[in-house]
Amino acid sequence: MKPLISIIIPVYNVEAYISETLKSVFNQTFKDFEIIVVNDGSKDKTPQIVREILRSSTFPFKIIDQVNRGVSVARNVGFDHSEGRYIKFLDGDDKLVPNALEVLVNEIQKCSCGLVYGGQDVVTVSGKILYKYEDMYRQDWTVAGSRDAIIDFLISKIHISCNSCLIVRRIIEEHNIRFTPGSKYGEDNEFLTKVIYYSNVVHYVGQSICLATYREDSTTKTATLSTFHNVGVMKRLKRFFEKNGQTEIVKMLDEYAIPSLYAWSLGDLAYNGYPYREWIKIARNGLIKQNIRKFKLPFENKTKFHKQMLMAKSIYLLSPTLAYLVMRIAKVVYTLNSRK
Repeated sequence: MKPLISIIIPVYNVEAYISETLKSVFNQTFKDFEIIVVNDGSKDKTPQIVREILRSSTFPFKIIDQVNRGVSVARNVGFDHSEGRYIKFLDGDDKLVPNALEVLVNEIQKCSCGLVYGGQDVVTVSGKILYKYEDMYRQDWTVAGSRDAIIDFLISKIHISCNSCLIVRRIIEEHNIRFTPGSKYGEDNEFLTKVIYYSNVVHYVGQSICLATYREDSTTKTATLSTFHNVGVMKRLKRFFEKNGQTEIVKMLDEYAIPSLYAWSLGDLAYNGYPYREWIKIARNGLIKQNIRKFKLPFENKTKFHKQMLMAKSIYLLSPTLAYLVMRIAKVVYTLNSRK
């Protein structure tokens, strides 16, 4: 008999974290699932740890080894080897809360929708909560049509992550939705936006589902120009929605989402310590300046997180150098808090 849920976990050099991730899966109150781990060319002991833990478990599992091809390919490969009616992605350094699968399955079976999701809290390596979902995002509905959900998602009013959602397999298969190979940032946003579009309706379950671990050694905390892949994601989505005649969403992408990702990517470089002399050249680029000036969050009742984003924009427009210093200080403060 096929499992109801396939839990797909791409892993790359997470030997210090994968045990807790798998433990959070084993401890689920809902047990009808298979585990698929895709080892994306890890150079540490991750593959050995995974094999030892899964072989001593009672759950059906598959372990797939491949040369390093990136998280997008790893997730696609995991999906191709999955059998569940529902798909659950989980990163190899993050954790599910104990009733995550139970809550998600119950909701998706009664709502006749293609995707359900919960919140994602950010925690330190030791498990201390840095930010709760509601501290960062303004979730003011539990059910929304795909158009409204997409707009709220892409303007950062709400947040849906691969960790925090459950997807109907049929949606992915019928519309051939895949993660874009080579995309290092924002690939999950592109994938999930397309899933939401074909889901017609999405449901929020009203609680946090997962814990995302803040790691100083994570590849996403390294300052590289690949962060502008976030912008590439939005431009691909623009072409996708143009093709599908979704003029309102295209307009939203042009006016809000694309400018916000230029701002986010530039800020991410400063935050993670990209060399100042190189950063200031990028910061003074005409296209980037033009998009950051356009950056807005078009909704009321902004969270502290949203207000910080807009403040960073104001500081940048006043002085890019000052903005760089503020972002570097913010990183130091955040890192110190994560070590407590």
